[in-house]
Amino acid sequence: MRIKTLALLFTLLLTSLTSMQAQEDDLGAWYIYNGFFKFTPKVEFFFETQLRNNQIFENPEAYFFRPYITYNVIKELQFGVSAEYHKHFTYTDDYADQSSREEFRIDLMAILSQKIGRVNIQHRYRYEFRNINSYGGNRMRYRLQVTIPLNSENFDKGTIFINTNNEFFINNQPEWSFDQNRLYFAMGYHFTKSLNLQLGYMLVSKEVGNFNRLQIFFTQKLDFSGGE
Repeated sequence: MRIKTLALLFTLLLTSLTSMQAQEDDLGAWYIYNGFFKFTPKVEFFFETQLRNNQIFENPEAYFFRPYITYNVIKELQFGVSAEYHKHFTYTDDYADQSSREEFRIDLMAILSQKIGRVNIQHRYRYEFRNINSYGGNRMRYRLQVTIPLNSENFDKGTIFINTNNEFFINNQPEWSFDQNRLYFAMGYHFTKSLNLQLGYMLVSKEVGNFNRLQIFFTQKLDFSGGE
C-alpha cells in the first residue's frame, strides 16, 4: 500500500515533465530565504523573502517578502495568514530602462503534513487576495511536496535530502482560468538541524511559455517555545 501511494505521489509530481518543453532561452534564478520561528507550541512566525532574476545574476524579475503568522491546530495541520509586499520589474535587456510596480496581498494558508516511513509529504493550500491594489484577481494555489532524507532517518546535521514538488495556480476572479504550474526538484544539505540549503531547478509553465529557473534556497528553523 505504501509503495502504491508513493508511486501515485511521484506520478502527480512528475507527470508534466513529458509534455513540457522549455521555450525560454534565458536561465533565470530565484534566491530564497525561509525562516520559521516558533514562540509557543501552537504559534509560529514564518518569514519568506525572494529575489527573482530573469538571468542568473541580473535583470530582476521580482522581489517580495511574505510574513506569516501561523497556528498549529495539531502537529499535522497548520493555518496561517499573511500580509505581503511584492515589487515586479518589466523585462528588458537594458537594466537602466526597467520600470517597476508594487503589489500588496493578503494570503490565507493551510498545510497538511503526512509521514510514511522516512518520506515526508506536504499538502499546501493558499488563497491570495490580489485585488487589493487592482493588480489582478484572486488566486488559488495547491502544492504537493515530497521530501526524503537519504542518509538519515531524520533531518539532522549532515543529512542529505531530496525535495520535489508540483504547484498549480488557478485564478478565480474576475473569472476562472489557469494561471501557471511550477515543477521543482532539488538536492539539499543540513548544515545543522535548524539550517539547510537546497539547490534546485524549477520549470514554470504559463500560457505565454515555459521558463527555466535555478533556485538557491536557505531554510532556517528556530524554536523559542521551550519545547522539543
